[in-house]
Amino acid sequence: MQGREFISRSDLRAMLGDPYTLRRVRAACGCIMLSYLTLHFINHALGNISLQAMTWGTQVHEAIWHSTVGSIALYGAFLVHFSLALWALYQRRSFRMGFGEGTRLVLGFCIVPLLAHHYAAGRWVYSVFDLDRRFDGTLLIYFIVRPFFGERQVLVLIVAWIHGCLGLHFWLRDRPTYQRLKPMLVALAVLLPALALLGIWQGAREVANESGAWKQAVIAQGQLGDPAIRERSWVIELAIYWIWAGALGAVLAARGIRSMLELRRGSVRITYPNGRIVQIPKGLAVLDASRRARIPHASICGGRARCATCRVRVLRGFEHLPQPSPHETAVLSRFHAGRTVRLACQVHPTEDTAVLPLLPADVSFDDRRRRSAGAADTEQFVAVMFIDIRQSTALVEKRLPYDVIFLLNHFFEAVGGAVAAVGGTPNQFLGDGMMAIFGMDCDAREACRRALAAAGPIFHRLAEMNRTLADDLPQPISIGLGLHAGTVILGELGYQQHFILTAIGDTVHVAARLQELTKEFSCQAVVSDVVLSTAGVEDFELPRREVRVRGRDAPLTVEIVTDVDHLTVGQAAGS
Repeated sequence: MQGREFISRSDLRAMLGDPYTLRRVRAACGCIMLSYLTLHFINHALGNISLQAMTWGTQVHEAIWHSTVGSIALYGAFLVHFSLALWALYQRRSFRMGFGEGTRLVLGFCIVPLLAHHYAAGRWVYSVFDLDRRFDGTLLIYFIVRPFFGERQVLVLIVAWIHGCLGLHFWLRDRPTYQRLKPMLVALAVLLPALALLGIWQGAREVANESGAWKQAVIAQGQLGDPAIRERSWVIELAIYWIWAGALGAVLAARGIRSMLELRRGSVRITYPNGRIVQIPKGLAVLDASRRARIPHASICGGRARCATCRVRVLRGFEHLPQPSPHETAVLSRFHAGRTVRLACQVHPTEDTAVLPLLPADVSFDDRRRRSAGAADTEQFVAVMFIDIRQSTALVEKRLPYDVIFLLNHFFEAVGGAVAAVGGTPNQFLGDGMMAIFGMDCDAREACRRALAAAGPIFHRLAEMNRTLADDLPQPISIGLGLHAGTVILGELGYQQHFILTAIGDTVHVAARLQELTKEFSCQAVVSDVVLSTAGVEDFELPRREVRVRGRDAPLTVEIVTDVDHLTVGQAAGS
């Protein structure tokens, strides 16, 4: 029998212990209750047609949700959702959160006390005493006889609806389909309750216009004034208040006990880039440490391991950290994160450590840096090209600033367009030069072949630009080109909102140095043999040199290219 188990007990315990699984269950239960509320609003909106239409809608609503299956689904979903909400409240380490998240949390726990009277005086009474469920009687009591009850019912409907819509928004906002449908869903979220409230008002007004004898008959038929029923419903209502208060009190007390036990287990120190050290109990998440110390730390999803904006690079103590869960690994893999990159909301240090947050604290949901692999930084093999204008000082002297910018923009358009045409990325514009990267989206061989393919078009476009602007140039613009390949760190560097994705490493330094050597060798380009061998092209039969690059001990073999058309021909021959 054990061999036939589809899920082992250990797997089941792991699944139930996974916070992401519990959030899915909580979200599913929330969707069931939101479906109930949606149908409830549609039923109320029928009051804009007539009281008879509203009564018909009530019959359909009760046929679904008052059936055995519907009742089990509704009340089961409520109990599970509320229980998991209490568990999430216990697990939460800090109450520092965004306005929307805080609103959702507060509204969610307000639903039970606001709903207690409606349940005790409505569903429970009707079920226990087997009374006729007439919607006109509900409108009469709630909005004519005792309007306070009606006002509270309207309030709980609005509170529950906002809570459900916020929960659905936080759950789905990372999905592209939701982003496309969001304007329509927002309109529906506003329009449906508005129509429902208007329908309630129309229905109540129609009931108010009925005769006094009709009203007395409705009250008598539903036993709406029976003291015995009212007393028993009050006992149930009071019990709900006590259960709700007791559950919240127990959770808050458990949080206090947990804090005391954590202090007895010891603490760890987390060091941040500015040298600040935060001391926290062992087992607390890095994100919680940031919140406790009021250190700004990006976390769009609120620490649910979904957005990955809280990711950090572990600078010290990485070997002592617990292994990432499968869910954390899956989230980080989407961003091609390195092995020392972890989610701050999921890593719980047990030893002293140092971390570097990889995204600015003010990153927004739609910020491109959130989805950039470079924002997590990664090591990758690329080809790096440096292009620099020769004698740039003579080009710009005695020219108006506008004319200088005009010429440089034309230059960058020419060379940048040639780079982009073969799949490269114009990366940095350095006054009178440019850095380009090849291979951010392809393998090493293709990266080097693209870089070689860009050399010829760069000089051809530059020649065309020289002809076009011949009357504006004292002499044709000439350039030097350096090309090298190797492993770099791709990452976004900058400050606050000013970030650029760029490459860092020895490869970049060597490529810049090779560009400078074009002046020494009086050639158009200097290309390292690393590029040629990686591209898999045949020998160009061009002069070779062994050069020493500042900062490197070993010499580097390079090709001296006096005419970049040879690179194009050679590459074609080697294809």
